[in-house]
This record gives sequence, C-alpha cells and structure tokens, in this order.
Amino acid sequence: MNDNSAKKIGGRQGLISTGLGIIIAQLIMTSLIALDEGFIRAFFWFMEVTYKLNLIVGVVIMLLSGYIFGQVGAKAILVKKKNFLLVGTLTGIAVLFTTAFFSSWTGFLQEGFKNIGTNDNPFEDYIFKPMFWITVFGLIPAILVGIWFGIQIKRKGSIKRN
Repeated sequence: MNDNSAKKIGGRQGLISTGLGIIIAQLIMTSLIALDEGFIRAFFWFMEVTYKLNLIVGVVIMLLSGYIFGQVGAKAILVKKKNFLLVGTLTGIAVLFTTAFFSSWTGFLQEGFKNIGTNDNPFEDYIFKPMFWITVFGLIPAILVGIWFGIQIKRKGSIKRN
C-alpha cells in the first residue's frame, strides 16, 4: 500500500466518519432539548439559536479536520502498520479537539474580543467553556467513531490489497 492510496482511503473514510459524528451530535442535542420542547422542535434546535455562524464554522472545520486527520490516520494504519484501534481513537479525539478549539474562536472574535480588559473573561467564556462542554458530550462518541474509523480503514486496506 502506498501513501497516495492510503490517503485516498483515509480522506474518504474521514469524511464519512465526520458525517457520522455530525449525526451523533444532532441526536445528542435533539435528545437533550426534546425533554422540554418536544421532538419536532428539538430536532430543529439549530434554527432558533443565535450562534448559527458558530455551528456552520464548526461543521466546516470538522469536515476539514476529518478529511486531513483521516489521511494521516490511514497512512499510519495502512503504510506504517500501526494499531488501527489506537490510531482510530486518537484520530477521533484529534478531530473533536481541533473542531472545538478552532470553532470556539468564531464566538471569541465576534463578541469576546471587545471584552478583553473588562471584568468579563472572554477566554473562559468563548474558548474554555465551549471546549469543556464539547469534550464532556463529545469524547465518548469521538472515541467510538474513531474506533469505527480505524476498523473501516483496516478493512478497506485489506480489500484493496486483494
């Protein structure tokens, strides 16, 4: 297996895994909101929030990082013969943290930047808190999707060899 073939498999599987992660995030938010609002309103929760731009930026960053980390992960699994479960898990966590960190800056630049030097703590409000909550709700799904990613890469690599 050469680098280019591994990257092609990894990029595609990274996008598929990221799509699965987005669906899981939607299900988590829907289930949390459905307790108070009902299922239909909860399913379309993103239509009523004031941070739509943050969500759009987050999805774009997640897709990009899934594609890039997918290529890196596939190369590690298929070319360097690293443990597919470990690499998959680390890839899933890397996508989660990268997305959380970079998408948090959207809110900071929109609102928090002007609060630097005031009694507010914009770094805590716009960087730390989103990272914390995204990690709390997303770590286990990211690990599970990462394991699935590793298994799929291993499987696709063995199919390609035959």
